[in-house]
Amino acid sequence: MYRKQDLQYLQDIFDRASNDIAVLYGSRHVGVPEILGDLIRDKECLYYRAIEVSENTQKELFAYELHEQTKSPVLPNDDYEKLIGSYIGDHSDHKKLIVFDDFQYLIKGNPTFINFLSSLLFDKSRPGSVMYLLVSEDVKWVEQDMIRMIGKKSSEISGVIKMNDYSPAEFYKCFPGMPIAEMIGIYSVLGGKSGYYNRITEKTTMRQMITDMLDEILRSDLDVNVLLPSDIREPAVYNTILLYLATGYQKLNDLFEKTRIERAKLSVYLKTLMENDIVEKVTSAKVGDPANTLKAFYRIKDTTVRFFYRFIFPHYSSLKISGSQRFYRRFIEHDIFAFLEEVYPMFCREQIKWLRNENRLNFKVSSIEEYYDKNGSIDFVIVAAGGNVIACKCRYASPHMSYKAFEDAKAAIRRNKIPCDNIWLFSASGFDQKLSMFGNVTPGVKLIDGTDQRLH
Repeated sequence: MYRKQDLQYLQDIFDRASNDIAVLYGSRHVGVPEILGDLIRDKECLYYRAIEVSENTQKELFAYELHEQTKSPVLPNDDYEKLIGSYIGDHSDHKKLIVFDDFQYLIKGNPTFINFLSSLLFDKSRPGSVMYLLVSEDVKWVEQDMIRMIGKKSSEISGVIKMNDYSPAEFYKCFPGMPIAEMIGIYSVLGGKSGYYNRITEKTTMRQMITDMLDEILRSDLDVNVLLPSDIREPAVYNTILLYLATGYQKLNDLFEKTRIERAKLSVYLKTLMENDIVEKVTSAKVGDPANTLKAFYRIKDTTVRFFYRFIFPHYSSLKISGSQRFYRRFIEHDIFAFLEEVYPMFCREQIKWLRNENRLNFKVSSIEEYYDKNGSIDFVIVAAGGNVIACKCRYASPHMSYKAFEDAKAAIRRNKIPCDNIWLFSASGFDQKLSMFGNVTPGVKLIDGTDQRLH
């Protein structure tokens, strides 16, 4: 599953009367294979997925695939320019698509590879004959290393698409008939990874989705390192750090006490995880009195990774012997709501961001930031243009959010000296009678009932 406008963007590049290079990238499970499959379906296409081998072996494998897919007569000793040129010149006059999947391995092994494409790109004798699509799931490499390695040739790239996670609103558009409680639960576990959405329907429950995931892990005999970046060299160390982060040890000192990794090295490992978009360093919004906010801490950013290391990774042996249903009852059923309580503010923040991006708010938003006071009475703040602040409190678990939650948020605003007259309360299980009556008549108070949190 993917955004249709991304496919249209690539199609528009293909339809040009010129030779073009485009880049398509995104992290694992965001729909890259799906959009690629639909793009190449009706086109004359040469597809090559690079692997991590020596430069000469890479070229030999490419020559073999070129011959296998097109039956073109090739010489393995030819350079890329001759190999690709033979394919472009020996076939029909229709524009061709050449896909280099995992192209980072081509350029890592041969930084001048882009030169071969460039020389063909500006071949005036064959304008509009080919589009090169460079595909990668290595987000860190594309965003940090690619431009440095290809240098000035980066200016010759016609278009770049990054496949991003879906927002909660986009998720609901995919499954409009799904009960909102199941939507919040499923999205909290799967996050915006649209590649997972092919496995569910509007009738899928959170429990069914999780047990299906467990069954798939059992069928595939999943390598527990699968969620780590492919270039990680010390998986044992990173697995240890992620395990303790997922189970609540989020401050540097706490991680040091549990892992016994010296602080300097621990900081380097955390930096690597942050560069790979797996971990984030969380700080509180700088509004009000900073003396009352918590110090920075670390957290697993990707909720799917967080779920895996919290519930599955530490009990992998039990999953193998007990099966998915028993495992769910033993290790997930009683703790899943604490996990959802933790993730629900993220869900609410993403919805507000979507409303902002769609211009559906009646004020301009400067920022949406998490807020961590020492009492945990406020989850995030919305800062409007001009400096006005909205304090937001979220609750997922039953029972209904009570009037006391409002009182606690109000007290935190006074105690922390936040310049704020507005409070928004989000509750996935509704509000008690007193709070409902109060919220309906009190200026500055907004109640967002999670039982209908669809954001049409």
